[in-house]
Formats: sequence, C-alpha cells, structure tokens
Amino acid sequence: MNIIEEIRSRIKSQGIINTHAHHLPDSETAELNLVKVLEKSYVFWCGETIPSSAAMADSWIKKVGNRSYFVSLSRALQELYSMDEPLSGAVWDEYDRRIRKTHENPEWHMDILRKTCGYRTVVLDAYWKPGDNNGHPDIFKPAFRINFFLYGYNNTARDSNDLNVQLAYGQQIDNIKNYTDFLYQTIKDKKAAGCSSLKSAIAYERPIAIGASSAEEAQAAMGFGKPEPSAAAVRKFQDYVFDTICDISAELKIPFQIHTGLGLLNQTNPMQLQPLIARHPDTTFILMHGGYPWVDDICGLVHLYPNVILDLCWLPLISPSASIRSLHEILEVCNGDKMVWGCDTWASEESWGALNSMIDVLSVVLNEKISSGYFNKRNALDVVDNIMLNNAGKWFCFNG
Repeated sequence: MNIIEEIRSRIKSQGIINTHAHHLPDSETAELNLVKVLEKSYVFWCGETIPSSAAMADSWIKKVGNRSYFVSLSRALQELYSMDEPLSGAVWDEYDRRIRKTHENPEWHMDILRKTCGYRTVVLDAYWKPGDNNGHPDIFKPAFRINFFLYGYNNTARDSNDLNVQLAYGQQIDNIKNYTDFLYQTIKDKKAAGCSSLKSAIAYERPIAIGASSAEEAQAAMGFGKPEPSAAAVRKFQDYVFDTICDISAELKIPFQIHTGLGLLNQTNPMQLQPLIARHPDTTFILMHGGYPWVDDICGLVHLYPNVILDLCWLPLISPSASIRSLHEILEVCNGDKMVWGCDTWASEESWGALNSMIDVLSVVLNEKISSGYFNKRNALDVVDNIMLNNAGKWFCFNG
C-alpha cells in the first residue's frame, strides 16, 4: 500500500472532525438539482452565470473548467452519482436527473456527510441563524457568528447578512456596559447550548485590524433614533466590542475562529491581527483559510504565538498548489498539533469534493516529505491523525 492509499485508509478508519461548514438546512437540500448544487457552490463565485440547460453547458465549462472550484466539485458529482463521463452538455440532463432522484431521499445529504465523508462532527456556521445546528445536534456543533454584535450600536445598522443583534434578541440597549454584559451572557448561553466556537467574518465588511478603543469611545456611537454615527465612531465601537469578545473567549474557554484573506481584500491579511493576538494571549485564535493569498502571514503568526491555530478550510478548494506550498512550510515551522481542516461548503456534494482535495494535498506533501527524508511514515500518519481529527478535538468545545 502506497502512502496515498495509507492516508485514505487512515482517514476512513478514524473519522474526521470537520471544523467549518455552512451546510444547508434540510428544507433546501430537498430541492437540490444540478443547477442548484452548482449555485450553492464556489463555482458560482467564478463570475460566470450557471447554465440553465444542457445547450449552454459546454460553453460555460470552457470558461470555468480549469478553476479548482469546478474541478473538485465535478469530480465529486461524477463519483457520487456513478456517472461514466465527466460533466458536459451531453450528459447534463442525466446528472440533473440522478441528483433530483437521489435527493428524494431526505437522508441522502446527511448520509454523504456521515458515511461517505466519514465526519464525526461538523462545526456549522449557520450565518443566517447564528448558533443554529440545523436540527442535527448529533453531528453539527455550531459556531456562533459574532458579526451582528458589531452592529448593535443602534437598531438600524446591519451586518453583511442583514442582521442586527438588538433586533434579533428584542433588545434596546443604549449603554455600553449593559451591552457588553448582554454580549457576555449571550455567548455564555450559546456555549451552554452546544456552540463549539465563536466566528468572525468581518473580512467581508471592513479591515480586520482591531485597534485599541475605550468604553467611552464605544459609547459615543450608541443610541436609538439619533443620526447615524460617523464611520470613525462606528469603528471605535466595533473595535471595543471585538476586544471584549476576545476577553470573553478567553474567560469561557471557547475558541475564536477568524476569517482571514479573501473577502474585501482591503487589509484582510492575517498580519493585521498581530496586535490583537498579542493583547490576548489567553484567547485561542483559529485563523481560517490559510490567509490566502497571504499564506506566509499565518505561518509567521503560528510560529510565534502559541495561541494561534491554522485552519486550512477552503484553501485546498481555492488552490491546491497554494495549499501544498503552505502545508510544506507550516510543517517546518510549527508542530503538527496547530492545524485543523474544514470543508467550508454548503452542499454535501461539494463537501465530498473539498475532502478529496484536502486528501490530495496531504498525500502530495507527506509523500514528498517522506521521499526527501524529512519525515518517516510514522511522522506522516501522525500529521494526518492530528489535522483531520485530534487537533480539533483538542482546540474546539464539543462538550455542549
């Protein structure tokens, strides 16, 4: 058995803790067909309209067919639906028929996660309903997305998911001390209800650098029925609230996942977080996506700070080559206990593709490390165990 086969066998036998997903609710998976699977995937992000019929498929595939997003998903679809040919206009309708037919079984999408992928646990970021488990508490351990706390200075502001925490919880708090007390109690309750982590996705809303701010500066932005505060006042409010959440994360021993890299791209590289990380040595920061395209930033932060963990989620889907370079580097600058992996997908089909992409990356890197004499086979299999299972069990809260 070669190392690639051993890695696959190892992962299959031990199972996986998947640290990041946006898996669709049951009601949406029941309606999936080929077009909807594509629309609920990163292929949709390629900027080319998903074809509505077989007649338009081949010209569309010529435009997106080399993108890693498409390659990983199309391979997954071909395997899951037992198709002899890869996706094309000639077989478009048959792919669609098989997807529709198979999803008539309401358990199919969960069977892919549990049986095909072998996930023991999935950290679910249901950004449409922060902290939700999609009605499957046996496998989904929610991340509690905190973006809407950064927009609670009044009841009219909205985060990128059109949420405001004051409205979501029926509050009208205009005092910063009362607001942070509410924030603390809400996070504490969410952890008690089963949330495994906190999650920030502010890289889609603003630069991720969090500056120093005071309660007085935060208070200046608060109030109902007043003119909207200035951008500078909002920034001070958000920085203060974010810092407070880091304190709460440390006190409650709940890790803090932070989206880095792709997003707005304006000041979203991981090194923007260095002052925040230095201010909060007792907070476990899980920096996501390898910081792509700034993968070196995370290597430096993981090397220097014992409270920084790298989550490889999404990176193998964005670029397997970048993942290979990054994994080679990170294995040389830190211990293997500071990396985790999540699929970062909405549909089970793409999750299977993401998992296969990660296994491919692991196989290439570990095979090269063994061939060069840097690792022996035991070292390599320890890395597999740690990234795919053990580390997440160590760093996340799965105790409800």
